[in-house]
Amino acid sequence: MYQNSPQNMISTLPYITSLLSHGSLFSGIGGFELGASKAGIKTKWNCELVEFNRKVLNLHFPNSFQYTDILEMANPDPVDIISGGFPCQDISIAKTTNILGINGKRSGLWTQMFRIICEVRPKYVVIENSPMLISRGLDTVIIDLAKIGYVFEWQCLSATQFGFNHKRERFYGIAYSEQMRCLNNTQVFDCFRKVLQNEAPRQNALPMPIKRFNSKSEYEFLRIDDGFSRELDKNRIEACGNAVIPLIAYYLFKAIIWHFNSL
Repeated sequence: MYQNSPQNMISTLPYITSLLSHGSLFSGIGGFELGASKAGIKTKWNCELVEFNRKVLNLHFPNSFQYTDILEMANPDPVDIISGGFPCQDISIAKTTNILGINGKRSGLWTQMFRIICEVRPKYVVIENSPMLISRGLDTVIIDLAKIGYVFEWQCLSATQFGFNHKRERFYGIAYSEQMRCLNNTQVFDCFRKVLQNEAPRQNALPMPIKRFNSKSEYEFLRIDDGFSRELDKNRIEACGNAVIPLIAYYLFKAIIWHFNSL
């Protein structure tokens, strides 16, 4: 990759200090964890079902307690922030028939994420999903969170906005208590925009690839910038494809710190 590419930018961002703590659900290979770490936020625990992903998490976050199955997870240690990209298979734009949305078997795991939120009552909740969540279940998320006293903001963000040469549009939502809203009428995404003004990534002039790729794609369609290593196996491709972009997570966590410190 180019020396100043967004992929390398996250490794050069300065560490900052924060007293906030983080717990991660549906953790994948740790996109939220890496973003939190760069923002100076410690991840106390994570939860991931896929064995390959858990090995990656253990390698890079050995001090975080690891849960395997959210169905068996209960009453984790208190944290200030819970993040999670609950499964999008029933919500994604790729789903064109028998659309169950957030009521589907996979995307319905939102109910388990909500259960953990109810048990922990964190200061902030960060949610990542397909943009189709807006029409296939966002009302359920908002109503559930409102029932326990949280307000909810959301925005759809594309990787191209952060200097990457692929679209990768995703839904990001941040919830926090109504009491915090009363103390500070500033929205978290207003803080997010201020963070971007101070730390805007470079724009990538390279053209975006036309074809979508996944773990079944041929390597000739995966040549981006300097390309993927020939030794990059299908597990890694799939894990990277499902991962939250750490740079975006970093900016979201920085915005949360800014918002929290302004209370």
